[in-house]
Amino acid sequence: MDMNIVMNKKANDLAIYKTKQIVDNLGKKKGFHTELISLYIPSDKKISDVTNYLKNEISESQNIKSKLTRKNVLDSISSILGQLKNIKEVPENGFIIFSGAIPQSNTPGTERNELTIVEPPDRVKTFRYHCASEFLLEPLVDMLTPTEAYGLLVVGRKEAAVGYIKGNSIEIVKEFTSGIRGKHSQGGQSQKRFERLNEEAEMAFYRRITDTINDVFLKIEDLQGIFVGGPGPSKEKFVKDDSLDYRLRDKIIDVVDIGYGGSEGIRALIEKVKEQMENIKYIREKEVMQRFMKEISNDTGLAIYGLEEIERGLNFGAVDILLLSEKLNKKKINLGCSNCDHTENKVLDERSLEKFRDDVEDSSCPKCSSNSFKIIQIKSLIEVLGEVAESIGSDVEILSAETEEGESLYSTFGGIAAILRYKIDY
Repeated sequence: MDMNIVMNKKANDLAIYKTKQIVDNLGKKKGFHTELISLYIPSDKKISDVTNYLKNEISESQNIKSKLTRKNVLDSISSILGQLKNIKEVPENGFIIFSGAIPQSNTPGTERNELTIVEPPDRVKTFRYHCASEFLLEPLVDMLTPTEAYGLLVVGRKEAAVGYIKGNSIEIVKEFTSGIRGKHSQGGQSQKRFERLNEEAEMAFYRRITDTINDVFLKIEDLQGIFVGGPGPSKEKFVKDDSLDYRLRDKIIDVVDIGYGGSEGIRALIEKVKEQMENIKYIREKEVMQRFMKEISNDTGLAIYGLEEIERGLNFGAVDILLLSEKLNKKKINLGCSNCDHTENKVLDERSLEKFRDDVEDSSCPKCSSNSFKIIQIKSLIEVLGEVAESIGSDVEILSAETEEGESLYSTFGGIAAILRYKIDY
């Protein structure tokens, strides 16, 4: 039986990355029949209750007509029961077990039971037992998807924009133009009529914005708050307009002055209020790359990049923050000879991996020339570097490729960089 255990006390970037890799791997697993079990266990569920539930499932599974399917399901349940004996307490977020008979070829009877235990990045809310030809991954995927969001609104006299920030992305929902004309040069009745028409146009402008906000923001389940910005007094007028839904009005955190209106002002607004947004990955990525680039431009020696330099920095224990690109698709391969204990390490991208496997199968040990030279382990370079960094107390930031900062890390610095605690000599 193959077993994979991913238990994380803290859902940091590395823990989330590892869990995403597990999800990707499990998503490729298919059974011939309903032989793959997904078990979601919340923190308030007693292990004894789960055990009793599974024992009842064993009784129910005895009625499966197919002898092979019955055996595979019973083996999967039994392997879960065996693991539950070693778990004394359910973690704070609960945990998830995936167990199933995974075919090793297209022929029934070649199945091998595989078991994976994951402590998720968010709470498991309900107990769930699911048996199918695929693992039930959607609830776990939902937990890996950022939910916290902040509404963003920029209002000027002539233009406005509505958007929100969530995870590592900014979404511009809609842009508006007011159609309000400039100042009237004449006086008298003509000027009063002009001003009245402009006031009516301004109120209609605000109502159009409000309709969009009420429609969009009320549908965001985990809306933490709303920030309003813009040049001049228009933003204050808008906030006072009674057409804004009271539930959204209560979520307005701050109203700030910025020099832009429209969509251009959204990023200016984010920059102005970023310290008030908690746990938004976009902000973290932007700030850490700004700090890294500052160290580069000031030539302090505290910013390094490239695999060799990073490994040296980690060996010295000097890395404060390790920056890795989510696009980094390199693997670290450990090779060894069981005859003479010779070992080697290689770093390859995924495209070269298959050919390298074949080459190793046909090669002999470079030290003793025996045919005992084999691949011992293949692991993502992100995991390898991240685990070393965490072991020395470094922070690990894994930047997405969807942001400007994340793309810069990958395209300019090869996807591997670090900010040091102190300068080291190379």
